[in-house]
Formats: sequence, structure tokens, C-alpha cells
Amino acid sequence: MRKLNSVFPQICLLLIFVFTMFVAGAQEQEINNDVVSFKRSELNWGLIMGVSKETEELLSDESRFNDERTLFNGKFRLENTYWNLLDYKQERLSFRFEAGPYGGYGDWVDSSKVEYITADQDFYGVRTSANIDYNYRYYYDTKSYTVLDVSAWGRYEVFKQNLDGTSTDSLGVTTPVDGSVTKDRLRYGLNAKAGWGSGRLSPMNHLMTAHYLLEKYYPGRLFSDYEIAQFAQVIAKIKHNRDLKEGHSAEKEMEEVVDFIRSTFVLASPESMAAEWQYSEFDPRYQGSRLEIGPQFKYYNQEPDFLFGGYIQYDNAKYVNVKWNRNFSAELVYNRYTKTDKEYIDEYLVNSNVSRDWATADINLGWSYYPNLKTQFDFGMRYVPGIELNNFDEVGALSHNVIPYVAYFTQLNSKSRAKLNFAWRIADGEQFVIPGPEFSLAIYRSKY
Repeated sequence: MRKLNSVFPQICLLLIFVFTMFVAGAQEQEINNDVVSFKRSELNWGLIMGVSKETEELLSDESRFNDERTLFNGKFRLENTYWNLLDYKQERLSFRFEAGPYGGYGDWVDSSKVEYITADQDFYGVRTSANIDYNYRYYYDTKSYTVLDVSAWGRYEVFKQNLDGTSTDSLGVTTPVDGSVTKDRLRYGLNAKAGWGSGRLSPMNHLMTAHYLLEKYYPGRLFSDYEIAQFAQVIAKIKHNRDLKEGHSAEKEMEEVVDFIRSTFVLASPESMAAEWQYSEFDPRYQGSRLEIGPQFKYYNQEPDFLFGGYIQYDNAKYVNVKWNRNFSAELVYNRYTKTDKEYIDEYLVNSNVSRDWATADINLGWSYYPNLKTQFDFGMRYVPGIELNNFDEVGALSHNVIPYVAYFTQLNSKSRAKLNFAWRIADGEQFVIPGPEFSLAIYRSKY
């Protein structure tokens, strides 16, 4: 039996790594980030095609059910996202609805004391899903804040399943399993965490747009940080005044940009600048660092239905220049699950509490590249270790999982977008990470 002291060196190495990154981030050269606000309400609708893997397992003292799937899907997505990143608060609210067909293959196991069924499966059906995410940080001062993060989701599907395998009864008699059945499935859950933190990630989108336009269209003119920040504040004011329902006019917005450049910098505005003004609608890119800690819980309408624990998370983002961002994050999560079973003690049926606990970490190091105001490339690596703690009586082996990823986003015009994501989960077993590829391609329209 291994005791907790066998895990201490690994935990200490992880904490030293996070602390080192924190110190390195604190020593990075500060840039002018007077422009810290970012407000946008965006409505997206379009088609998503993807490949992914998922698994569902239910264990008890008397049975085991395991459903492993490789899915191919195509779906329609409607999504509304609202960002409001100010000096005293940072909030994000997102609603999403998806519906469409899917199909795939996988393994299916249904085991009990009476019968053991194992089979290959293929399936096809229709799935709908909806979710809402809300993230809020309230700042007491420039650095200290409280955080609330809540997400709720639901999924309903109807599908036809074809099985090809064997069934073995309690006497050892084996019979073939070959048939089809139509099923439906409802799943829903709730995730929440609250905490306290120190630090700030400041959005740099408007500063990036200002810097890019001035560098490209006035190559012989040197602009100070203050002048770039002035222009960025004008861009922020124009974009923050947009109304999602009424829309906006790029031509009228460009008139405000031209008036500012002429009156402040005494420069003429090239006509070609108007063609690029319709772009630069990226998700927030950040500069800064923050550290937060607090409790968290998860509810799922399948066992284990309620998890609780705590987390500590560190984020660091470096706005290197107009074209590059470096992003680092490290999160350590403790999960605990308690359920009540019935068992016989001295011929009496009594309740007994069974607890399970484990810890996972998610360390992500990545880069974002912006060749222009239309396109973004992301690439990086996630390291996701996990370990069973078993109430610290018999600590399990440390599981190592690595996930390299790449992503591509481009604005085809002022309203059309395309986004591609690819990741490959290289997992040490299936306990903490499901191994295999994950791919999605989205082509959609945007209104903001």
C-alpha cells in the first residue's frame, strides 16, 4: 500500500512549475494597456461538422454498464454571446442551441450477476442540445476580485442501435447477440464554482486593431504608445456603441475613424483602410496574469451524480506584439464523490457511505498568431495528469495524458466566418481522458 508521501514529490514539482511561471510572468515588461474595456454582443448561426469520442460508464457492486462511442455529426448551431469586460467587473454570458443528425460505432458492455453482454455497435440518430454559461468577476480594487462561474446543459437524442456480440449467462452458456433497437436518451448537468482571486487579464483587441492599422497604412510615421492608446479608445467607443438588433454601418463608423486621424494626427486616411475596418472581430486576446482559488461542484443525472471539491487556477497571457500572443494556464482540481449503499451487517440491512476522491491538473501552453485582422492561428499542448487518492489510504498511480491541438479562424467577410479545431488526445488509459481525435469545422454567419 502506497502512502501519501509517495505522491508529494510529484505534487511539489507541479507547484514549483506553476510558481516559476508566475514569477516569470511578473517580471515581463509591461506595455501600455490604458484601453482595458471590451464590450460586444454577438449572434452566430451556421453549420458544424465534427468527429469526437465519448464514453459513459455506470458501476455498482452488482453490475457494470459501459458505452464507448466514436461519433460523426453534422448540426445546426445558434449561439448568442455577450462580453462586458470593464475595469470593475468582467462578465461573459453565452447561450447555445444545437440540433442535427449523427452516427458512429463503438463498444457496448452490459454486465450483471445474471448475464454478461459484450458487443460491437453502430448507431445513427438525431441529437439536440442546449447550454448556458455565465462567468462573472467583480473587482474590489485593481487586482482583488471574487468569481462566479456557472454552466448548465441538457442533451436529448433518439437513435437506432445495432449490436453484434455475445451474451454469457451465470452458467457459462454463450449465445449470440444480433439485433437492433430504437432508444432515446436524456442527459443534463450543472457545473458551478466560486472563488477569490488576485490579478487581471486585460483585453487587448482594440489596442491590436489600432496598432495594426497605424503600422500598415502609415509605415513612415512613428507612433508613441500614448497615440496608439488614443486611437484604440476611439475604436473602443465606436464598437461599444453598436446595437445587435439595429446593426451598424461600417461606412459611418469609418467616418469617425477618418475624422480622428485627420484632427489628431493631421494625416489623410487611405481609402483601402475602410476595407479592413469590417474585420478585427476576434474573441478577447489578453495581457496579464491572475490566480484564483475556491470550491466547485458538478451535478450529472447519471452516477456519479454529484461531485464536490475545490480548485486553484493560474492564468498568464503575454501580448507579445500585434501578431503574437502567448497563453499559459495551470489548474489543479480536487474531486470527491460520496454515495450511500445498502449492505448486510450481522444479518441487518443498513446504509453505508462509500467515498471516492481524485485529483486532476490541466496545464496548457499555447500561442496565437494573427497575420492580419481577418485570421487567427492557435497551437499548443495540454498536459492533463490525474491520480486516484482513495481518501489518502491507498494512492493510485499517476496517469499522464497529453493533448496537442491546433485551430484556425478566419473572417470571410463582415458577416461570414469559418473555424477549424483539431486535437489528438494521447491518454494513459481511459480513466481521466478519452483517447483519440477530436475535429470540428464550423461555417457560420455573425451579427454584432
